[in-house]
Amino acid sequence: MQIANKTVLMRVDFNVPVQDGIVQDDARIKIPLDTVKSLQKLGNKIVLMSHLGKTCMPCEAQSLKQVIPNVEEIYQTPVLFIDDCLSDKAPEIIKEAPKDCLILLENLRFHPEEEKCDLEFAKKLASLGDVYVNEAFSASHRAHASLVGVPRFLPSAFGLSFKKEVQVIEDFFSKDIPSKMCLVGGTKLGTKVKLLRRLVRKVDKLALGGGIAGAFLADLNTAALKPFIPIGYEKEVEIIKQCAKDYNCELILPTDFSALIFSGSAFEPAIISSDAQQANIFDIGVESVKLFSEHIRKSNAFLWNGPVGLFERSPFDYGTRTLATVVAEQTTAGKLISILGGGDTCYAMSMFNLQDRFTHLSTAGGAFLQYIEGTDLPGITAIQEFQSDIIIHKF
Repeated sequence: MQIANKTVLMRVDFNVPVQDGIVQDDARIKIPLDTVKSLQKLGNKIVLMSHLGKTCMPCEAQSLKQVIPNVEEIYQTPVLFIDDCLSDKAPEIIKEAPKDCLILLENLRFHPEEEKCDLEFAKKLASLGDVYVNEAFSASHRAHASLVGVPRFLPSAFGLSFKKEVQVIEDFFSKDIPSKMCLVGGTKLGTKVKLLRRLVRKVDKLALGGGIAGAFLADLNTAALKPFIPIGYEKEVEIIKQCAKDYNCELILPTDFSALIFSGSAFEPAIISSDAQQANIFDIGVESVKLFSEHIRKSNAFLWNGPVGLFERSPFDYGTRTLATVVAEQTTAGKLISILGGGDTCYAMSMFNLQDRFTHLSTAGGAFLQYIEGTDLPGITAIQEFQSDIIIHKF
């Protein structure tokens, strides 16, 4: 069933960084563009709903009014703002609004019922539209009213970008692609254990960077690696290592690191081997970057979650920046399918101005991680449970 001449209630994720009322990164605002334009061409009126920031009381600093200039510029459409999604005036404002404008509801989290997944709140939201579309993959790991409750009351569908996000990840794991490689970085092993246990069963090569790599090298028992001892996760590390052997997954670990070493009067950047005795490690080293790069160039499909070092600070951006450049070059040359995701990973690629040079760059953080772990996302399950025959085509 094609959606035409309806009022479409669309969950988006405009939870973007804002400083002094100015949006610092508009990547998430761009995501629903194709879906919005496709639906507008069929005479649909679009009502956008999102959150901004964490749980909060109503305040200017967390108001979605701040994103209006960006939305109007990106969508080339005027925005009609409703300052309370439960306002008695909201239904009439939406009814009278012209179809060629976008209607934006104020921050959903100004109502505590949103995060509590209150079904009465969801029902009131649903009353504002005829059809529900989820274009907020990056928020769909949350069981909130606008993501899980509204599909109970309206015919529902996934947006074009949402479907693409899911499809590229599914294709990576399900398609028979030779030489699949993953790179997992980040600082905390505890948040990545489930992911690593799945990946060693699914890919040919798994490279580790950041503090996670240190956890797998901590058994060298050197002073430099002691901060990475996986306290509470020692058994998990051994299980993952054994699974890698059992499933023929090559585990690729750094051989050297970029670190700060005390020279007598100050700390100075230096490259150390993985068995060096004393240093504060902040990045993988030059030889490790070469090693990882060689494996990337020999791979056909590549998935990356988490930077390999302190990329925000030079010279410790070297590892993440260099590897990102290699992945971008291989992708541009048509030699590599590349999927990158996670909040820090996405931010790093934007910092390096490489964000448009990959097969797919996800702006999702926790949702991306959970999905590649194989964990069900509430925002997906809710629509699948109440499946309708709605189809959205790109025009």
